[in-house]
Amino acid sequence: MRKISLHDTSIDLHDITREIEINLMGPVRMVQQFLPHLKTKSNAAILNVTSGIALVPFPLSPIYGATKAGLRSYTKSLRVQLKHTGIKVFELVAPGAKTSLNDKFINEDGFDPKILMDPIKLIDTAIKGLQKDKPEIYPGLAKMLYLMSRFAPAFILKQLSKAGAERMKG
Repeated sequence: MRKISLHDTSIDLHDITREIEINLMGPVRMVQQFLPHLKTKSNAAILNVTSGIALVPFPLSPIYGATKAGLRSYTKSLRVQLKHTGIKVFELVAPGAKTSLNDKFINEDGFDPKILMDPIKLIDTAIKGLQKDKPEIYPGLAKMLYLMSRFAPAFILKQLSKAGAERMKG
C-alpha cells in the first residue's frame, strides 16, 4: 500500500504493475493453483483479504485501492461459481490496522491514526466471522465504510480525500 501521486510522471509503469501483481494477481493465481485440490475435499474454504478501501477509493493510494476493489469483485464471482461445490469463499474486508502497513500515513495531513484497529481484535473478529459462516466479514470501521459507501458515497470519498490532499495537488 503505497502513497502515489498520479501527477508524478516519473513513476515507472513496472513499479505500479508490481502492486497489481502482488495484491490482485497473487490471490487469483493462488486460488487457480489450489482449486483442483480443494475441489477434491468435501469441506474447504478460501479466504481473501480485501480492505475497506475496496468499498470506496482512498485517493492517496489509488493502485492499492484498485487492487482491493478488483479482489473484492473476483471473490464475489468466485463465491457464485463455487456455490455448488464443498468450497466456501470468504472475504475479510479489513479496516486500517495498527501495523507497519499504515505507519507511512501517520504524519500525512488529514490522516487520523486513532481510527486504526488493533490487529489482535481484527483477527479475533475475522475468526468469529468464519465460525459463524459469514461470507463477508466487516471488522471495526470496515462496517461503517460499507454503510457509508452505500448511503453516502460522495461524503465518504470527500472524507478519505483529505488524507494527503497537499501531496496530491501536483
